[in-house]
Amino acid sequence: MASRFTDCYSEKQSGPISGYWKYPLVSLKDALAPVSSKVNGLDRDIQEAYDHCHFPSEHGLTKDESAAVFLYTSEAGEYSFYAVLNRALRDEERRKITSWFSYLKLFDTALEKLPTVKGCIWRGVPQNVSQDYVEGTVITWWSVNSCSSVVKVVEDFLSSNDDSTLFMIEAANGKKLTGYTTYPNEKEVLLKMGTKLHVKSNVMKHGKLYLIHLLEIDNNNQVGIPATTIAAPSISSSSPASAAAASYLQPKPLNKTIHR
Repeated sequence: MASRFTDCYSEKQSGPISGYWKYPLVSLKDALAPVSSKVNGLDRDIQEAYDHCHFPSEHGLTKDESAAVFLYTSEAGEYSFYAVLNRALRDEERRKITSWFSYLKLFDTALEKLPTVKGCIWRGVPQNVSQDYVEGTVITWWSVNSCSSVVKVVEDFLSSNDDSTLFMIEAANGKKLTGYTTYPNEKEVLLKMGTKLHVKSNVMKHGKLYLIHLLEIDNNNQVGIPATTIAAPSISSSSPASAAAASYLQPKPLNKTIHR
């Protein structure tokens, strides 16, 4: 089953996406008019977002801003809005993304108003991409990335029979979406486009699951919270992801103990 938590991709180190913040704020419908031909059933999706988005918002989001978030998190397999947007964000030909700038301005404005998450979040990819994450390097995720504060949520979208990759991410500027999607139990946290990440470790393999430890680099080019502040996830005998993560987070001899 396709999911924004495991949206499969190859992140290439392209140039930055800049200039969208100069665009004026407009309605969701007007913001997406330039890309209406690129997303199947977009008019109906926009109306659903207006009808079901979280509004009034205790965080001060306008209805259009809340609908922009709801639309991004809607699932429709390969035809999902987020899948089309992220393909555009990953395209090396940056001029192709300009038609999305009005939406990006609206979406980014909404995210800035949501609570910030600093802590351990999880994301998965249904294949082995460990070769792309060299320990000690810094990589940039140009797309928008859905993560969860609960490892089991991500694991449910990964196959235990095939190679897969689990990212353990120490977030510095994640955005909490709880209450703004139709999936409250997924405890979704969003990493904004252009997030920079330091590859802390790429050494754990648990069966067919590869675990990669990433640290988000904040706006001041500082690496995120210390790993010793992260609590290990609850372990289930039928949960390879939880077992791998908990094993990685076990206290090591001569190192500081992880507070649980």
